[in-house]
Amino acid sequence: MTTDPTNGPLRALLERHASGAAEVDQRILLQGGSVVSMDPAVGDLARGDVLIVGDRIAAVGESLPTEGATVVDARDRIVVPGFADPHIHCWEGALGRIIPENVPQTTEDPIGGAPVSSRSYMYTAHRLFGPACRPEDVYAGTLLTLLTALDGGITTVVDNMHNARSPEHSDASVAALRESGLRGVHAVGAPRSGDWAGSFPDDVARLRKEHFGSDDDLCTLRLFAVGADDLTDLVRIRRDLDVWFSFDTGIYRQDLQRLYADGSFDGREAINHANFCSPEQRRLIVDNGSQVNVCPRIESQFRYGQIPYGEWVELGLRPGISNDNPMTYGIDMFAEMRALYTVQRLDEHRSGAESASLREILESATQRGADNCGVGAVAGSLTPGKKADVVLLDATRPQLFPRNNVLCSVVQAADIGCVDTVLVDGRIVKWDGRLLGVDLDRVRRLAEESHAHLLDAVDWPHAAVDFDD
Repeated sequence: MTTDPTNGPLRALLERHASGAAEVDQRILLQGGSVVSMDPAVGDLARGDVLIVGDRIAAVGESLPTEGATVVDARDRIVVPGFADPHIHCWEGALGRIIPENVPQTTEDPIGGAPVSSRSYMYTAHRLFGPACRPEDVYAGTLLTLLTALDGGITTVVDNMHNARSPEHSDASVAALRESGLRGVHAVGAPRSGDWAGSFPDDVARLRKEHFGSDDDLCTLRLFAVGADDLTDLVRIRRDLDVWFSFDTGIYRQDLQRLYADGSFDGREAINHANFCSPEQRRLIVDNGSQVNVCPRIESQFRYGQIPYGEWVELGLRPGISNDNPMTYGIDMFAEMRALYTVQRLDEHRSGAESASLREILESATQRGADNCGVGAVAGSLTPGKKADVVLLDATRPQLFPRNNVLCSVVQAADIGCVDTVLVDGRIVKWDGRLLGVDLDRVRRLAEESHAHLLDAVDWPHAAVDFDD
């Protein structure tokens, strides 16, 4: 979407937003787009407007007044809420796609046991590269991952930072989160292997004090843990700081009934993968208001297509969708939606189980993801009063033209290249297919330097650019 040379207010707005500024009294009108609100009370519009005042959506409707607003011509655009991803290990960004196909473990303890394949994610991420990471590697990888997410229309991310080897590592991760410009949650957790400072979880109070002054801030804090961990200390800190939990696989090993009964769990839990829970455990999780998310592409490799989506839906909880780790796949919510939709339809043909509709898949990528991120009240749909986290897709691109069914266009046809414009908190962060105010050459250089250091540090057995299968 190029800037109309006669539209001086729009040029001035883009310049201010590129510098990181967004006025509290600004008025932006996204005019004439096909609007998918993801709010049943608002509905969808074949041609409609979205009015943004300050950092919030003020109105969604037809022919909204233009008075006092900077008008953005959206007639050739599909307007959707920003995607929300509750589960990415962002520090791995400089190692993107280094594990092309996860190899099954050859030991029951891939982190602390005998050496296994360099193509095993658990071994390579936690035993090799994790301990080799310096704070500058965490910063470079996290920033690259988050900008990749933003470029693809993911406006909210929970950074599941399971490599907090020292306070300096944590600070580097938070610095990248804030610099990225998206709505972010720093979910801090202990490393799984190697020497480290032992600063987690005691350092969490410092992180809260120095970096996260308000839960209404664009960036917030939560705790991360593997589900099978001893949660005693984390529960104490959770109560002191009043924060959410994010859990990776293994939560089924906990006594969930006790944790909910004694208040250790209070519904502010996001469970990644959500595999292997018994029917009784799933019922406890749903009845107590906790959230779950699934990782369609990761599960197709790590657990051979067993994506526990329908079993949660049957109990009344629609999962969010997450990308998990960039060491295996590119961060891409469109690819995740398509993978989930395809697997759902296959399951329907094989077993007769009811598959998710296109709208329900998009709901998982937006509102349900936002619920997992703990921001469902302010993000996830184009609802008046919510924060203005908005994505405009270019419907003139050949794969989206003509529009016909808009839901099918978004889920089954669009890709990152279709993401023309992105707003976060009312600020335009991507315009005309390019991130604003971002020095991508610097980001690439930092990632390249980190990549070279890490490969050398672990004596990586493959070439820096390899074609091994």
